[in-house]
Amino acid sequence: MRLHRITAEVYGKTASQAFSGQGGLFGMGRWHSGGRPIVYSSQHESLAALETLVHLQRSECIQPFVRWEIEVPDHLIAGCGTLPDDWKTNPAATRACGDAWLAGRKSPAMRVPSVNVETEFNFLLNPIHPDFKLGWVVAGPIAFAFDLRLGMR
Repeated sequence: MRLHRITAEVYGKTASQAFSGQGGLFGMGRWHSGGRPIVYSSQHESLAALETLVHLQRSECIQPFVRWEIEVPDHLIAGCGTLPDDWKTNPAATRACGDAWLAGRKSPAMRVPSVNVETEFNFLLNPIHPDFKLGWVVAGPIAFAFDLRLGMR
């Protein structure tokens, strides 16, 4: 499956940087607790942009971004299983799901629902899983800019 990642250029100049999972070490996310290497990616470039955008403050001066594409073999992507009904408003539940997946090391990728677009999916990548390969990267870094109408420059 072709997946998309958008990251600040400073953290994504090379594939090794963009897919290192180092950001997960410094803070928690929707699908992981802090201190765990993890990479967030999306099913579509537009969803990757939206997922990045929801974390940015409106600003007159935004840092440069780059996008990457990675082709993960379908048979190496796990599903997240059944989530509780309140998963969108219960980050503890989604973190527990992601943390269990990371700890179990059963697959290098996991498909999870997007909170922002209910009919689309994000994909978590475990860069320290023995089956994860940087050779899956098929494109990047490619300059990415948010539309100025969003208040980003």
